[in-house]
Amino acid sequence: MPLYDFQCPECGCSFELLIKLSDPAPKCPQCGVRAEKLISAPAVRISGDQATARIEKRVKSYLRDGKFAEATRFADKAASMVKSDKVKRIADKLHQKTGLS
Repeated sequence: MPLYDFQCPECGCSFELLIKLSDPAPKCPQCGVRAEKLISAPAVRISGDQATARIEKRVKSYLRDGKFAEATRFADKAASMVKSDKVKRIADKLHQKTGLS
């Protein structure tokens, strides 16, 4: 079953739900109004090497733009999500160079 994103038109609550394409839209868990399906990007699985290369590219882009805090936050989040020694080293190196924690 696919994972869909929904949003309540009444209270604005957003949530995800695994449902069949043929199932009717679910009710909002907060207010009970029928929720609307949101358009979302498809999930694509990439290899660890591809993920590491994309992370490194994005960090470099932040650094080129002078956004050191954003680069550090992004690298930290990436290191917590991707089990890669290289990503962890990138995050550690940014902390050493920028002094940001």
